[in-house]
Amino acid sequence: MNQLRILMMSPDEVSRSTAVSTLLQAGISARGCSTSLELFGLLHGGGCDAVVLDIGASGEIGYALVARLRGSAPLGIVVAGQGMSVDSRLRCLQSGADACLPDPQDPRELACILLSLARRLPATEAMSQAEETATGQWELRDQGWTLAAPSGTAISLSANERLIVRALLEVAGRAVGRDELGAGLQAEGGGVRASSSRSIDVIVSRLRRKAELAGVMLPIRTVYGSGYLFADR
Repeated sequence: MNQLRILMMSPDEVSRSTAVSTLLQAGISARGCSTSLELFGLLHGGGCDAVVLDIGASGEIGYALVARLRGSAPLGIVVAGQGMSVDSRLRCLQSGADACLPDPQDPRELACILLSLARRLPATEAMSQAEETATGQWELRDQGWTLAAPSGTAISLSANERLIVRALLEVAGRAVGRDELGAGLQAEGGGVRASSSRSIDVIVSRLRRKAELAGVMLPIRTVYGSGYLFADR
């Protein structure tokens, strides 16, 4: 099972960050941007299955954006936005959107819509390439922000997850203590990251769940009385 890859365009940084965070927790690889220029730049780089567009106040420009995306690539398109009337949502659907979310919007509903949509999306070239170029081992890509499984499945990492996975992969097969992992989080975060043993356990637990939702088993083993090790390199 390949991880669904989403781009979310919204000028509202708070709502965009909240939605992206919820999608990541649901096992969806999500990135955000604020303008259509940024959106097309990211799309040009490939590796996207669907887009989420906040065009609540865009009017005709928003409908044109939906139509352009529909005609340019086999993408899933979900539209959201505050204050969108029934007529506005109908225009979006007529322009090519697969779904329109009315107010109030819940990121959990968005995640469910995207996962449902993914079942009907054709396999993308990027997915096929990922499978063809699978290395046969776990590795970090995209400056460490993506953990790739031997099957080619990619898992997007949060800042804390990235640091922990990197520390474990650097000494794969050897246990790394919770204190050492916590010290690494503190060093990278300027002393403001949560770094207690409990915090480390929560981060690893969420990462395991994220991997399960992506269809892979993460080979991070708990070493009781010590910490964790990455068992498969």
